[in-house]
Amino acid sequence: MIESVQYIKSDLYKLKHSALFWLHIILPICGTSLMLLYSMLTHISIENKVAAFFQIFAIAYPFVISIVCSIISEQEILAGNCQNILTLPCRRKVISAKLFILLVFGLFSMVFSSVLFYLLLPIVGIEIELPFLSVLIPTLVLWGSNIVFYILSLLLAFGFGKNVCIGIGVLGSLLTALMQTGLGTGLWYVMPYGIGIRLTEYSFISSINIPMEINKEIEIAIICDIIITMVLLITLIAWFSHYSGKRAAE
Repeated sequence: MIESVQYIKSDLYKLKHSALFWLHIILPICGTSLMLLYSMLTHISIENKVAAFFQIFAIAYPFVISIVCSIISEQEILAGNCQNILTLPCRRKVISAKLFILLVFGLFSMVFSSVLFYLLLPIVGIEIELPFLSVLIPTLVLWGSNIVFYILSLLLAFGFGKNVCIGIGVLGSLLTALMQTGLGTGLWYVMPYGIGIRLTEYSFISSINIPMEINKEIEIAIICDIIITMVLLITLIAWFSHYSGKRAAE
């Protein structure tokens, strides 16, 4: 436990002068500003405006995750082909520390975005009567259902390089958008890229007390998300334990 904390402290120190922390502040501010502008220009209900906020953030999430994971990997790869981590005694704790930092930063970023959006809506002249929990719950669902992409992006970034990682991130955002449409019907609950955006939508509907039946698709989606996340996590830790600093692209 003490060793894991030391790895986390070490990574935080190395990331102190990187763009990672500022990305988790600047991107939420930019994204929230665009959604506030959209809310001011449209004449739809407040429920639809909040729903649109989560849809846009869910679509952008895979791409943003690929960027931050690429920053993490490139920092180590440029430092003597990962010599800083290859010489450490427990590599599984190394990658676990990096994943932990990314998840904490991601949670902070999503909560920050939601709080900012909720607080600024009245300031721009849009009355919001929804309780804060109706925004917080979908935020946590969106973050939790996208943990799988942090794990996948770390695998791609260290194994294949930033270009592949970001390319898959772009493709993931496109698939997420498609899963929200009719093309995702009957398929979204077994596709990680459809699970996050759909579960977030259902959690928001439920949080504003709109009657909704918990159907089999939602249950299957939750189970699939947990299973895929755990399988990828085990794969990441097992693979990184034998990581040599080389990428498949080389």
